[in-house]
Amino acid sequence: GAYAVAGVCAYCVGNLNVPGYDLPWEDKGFVYPSNLASPLEIEIEASNGASDYGNKFGEPVIHGFTRSFGMRLPGGERFEWVKP
Repeated sequence: GAYAVAGVCAYCVGNLNVPGYDLPWEDKGFVYPSNLASPLEIEIEASNGASDYGNKFGEPVIHGFTRSFGMRLPGGERFEWVKP
């Protein structure tokens, strides 16, 4: 067994579409159903939740990564990391 002293978090989501920070490769036409959180909401809320959880147990999040990806394929199909 091991003794956990810190946590690591990783997030893979679709295009973030940060308000006021337009990036040329992000497709603003991607619409998310009401039962799914947007990638930006996932990044913020999941990060806050992971930090809060770890801090309560004395295991702070000290490392992690995030990546966002979303594109429309030539046939019109949407290809993106989408989380329910």
